[in-house]
Amino acid sequence: MALKFVTLDVFTSQPYKGNPLGVVFLDASVPVNQSQKQAITQEFNLSETIFVHPANSVEKHKRTIDIFTTICEIPFAGHPTIGAASWFLCHAESGVTTLGTKSGDIPISISDAASKAVSAQIAHNTRIHASRLKLNDLLRLHPTVAPFFPNPETTFPIFSIVNGMSQLFIELPSLAALSVVTTATGGELFDSSEKGNYLDAGWTSGLICVYFFVRDVEDDVTKQKVIRTRMMLENLEDAATGSSASGLAAYLTLTEGQAGQKHRYHCVQGVEMGRRSDIGVDVTLNSEKQIEEVVLKGTAVRVSEGTITVPEA
Repeated sequence: MALKFVTLDVFTSQPYKGNPLGVVFLDASVPVNQSQKQAITQEFNLSETIFVHPANSVEKHKRTIDIFTTICEIPFAGHPTIGAASWFLCHAESGVTTLGTKSGDIPISISDAASKAVSAQIAHNTRIHASRLKLNDLLRLHPTVAPFFPNPETTFPIFSIVNGMSQLFIELPSLAALSVVTTATGGELFDSSEKGNYLDAGWTSGLICVYFFVRDVEDDVTKQKVIRTRMMLENLEDAATGSSASGLAAYLTLTEGQAGQKHRYHCVQGVEMGRRSDIGVDVTLNSEKQIEEVVLKGTAVRVSEGTITVPEA
């Protein structure tokens, strides 16, 4: 038994830039369980692969996707969401306007017809965790940034864009500092027993990404100021992390934004990997300074297509 697939490069309009995504189309006549989905994801060996469920005759405007990393299923991730949105809105005549995910339903739309940019109004359930990471805990895994933090009392915020997808934000002073960041030297940020020391009760599931960023960088491509970012998850660097960009935008808006206004962010990630990714995020606060809307924006381009054999159950 086999399933059709395509691969997309997301947050770019150029093949072999941005972040690759596997898109596998499930078939009602070919049963596939969770372990088989995990095996297929590991075979692609990309940061994420999504599994698109067949169309529902009742909700024709909606398609459900499952999002997998090489180690587990996750409720939300940005580049799979934008990749799926781009596929349905720009590459296939589908009439789809909503993605169903385990984090909730996500309305999608074309935000710019000329560039084929799409928008996804992502489900959000934000949380600024009470504990902050101590500098020594960061340097245990990322010692190369030590010269840029002379104060040993420095701590870093931990934030969740949804329950199960969290980020540790590390603001750096310059691109020179960003350039020396490496993947983790060994071990995990938190093991399962430590998560409760840093994440609030009821929020200890899922992944915690380490998101390094520099603000107000003059970008050679857009000729505008952007936020330059890098994401590390243990020994992995990701070319584009929409969930972390959405989390950073939401965090900055909550802590620094004006009530009743829309705040726009442009994150550029993956430059150091040779896979530049352009990630747009709009965050709107209501009059009570609560997040009303988080909209993730980007483009995607098709790179390959074919069929993949379903592993034995």
